[in-house]
Amino acid sequence: MNDAYNKNILVEFNGRIAQKKRIEKYVKEVIRHFCPRMRRIVTINISVSTRLDGDVYGYCYGGKKDIDIELARGSGDEEFTLDYMMLNLAHELIHAKQFLTGQLTPYYFRWKNKDYSFTPYSKVPWEREAYKKEDYIYEHFWKNA
Repeated sequence: MNDAYNKNILVEFNGRIAQKKRIEKYVKEVIRHFCPRMRRIVTINISVSTRLDGDVYGYCYGGKKDIDIELARGSGDEEFTLDYMMLNLAHELIHAKQFLTGQLTPYYFRWKNKDYSFTPYSKVPWEREAYKKEDYIYEHFWKNA
């Protein structure tokens, strides 16, 4: 990774997590993979918590300049390994790409300017894309890095 090339992608952490430098590289490489022509400065804020509301594994919110990702270190009685957290982060980075490119708007249930308010979770296009690509992202950018 060329640091000068990725200077416009800022990654900030809140909470405890191991290997922050490696995770920062992972995040930058994934964003650069999906947004190769992006030149504006974007900030990816990653907050790590013991558990998240609803016992979910992660959340992603944002727009075209700022992304907030929340990651859980576990769910219920299960504690996640760092590798499993990076698989969850892969999923959330797909959402980050969707926000950065404008496919997904900060106003929920809008994808490519179409309303999905009454579409079941398993059928919304942004989740379908994230589930479809998360394994590739994890294997290619985390496991093989």
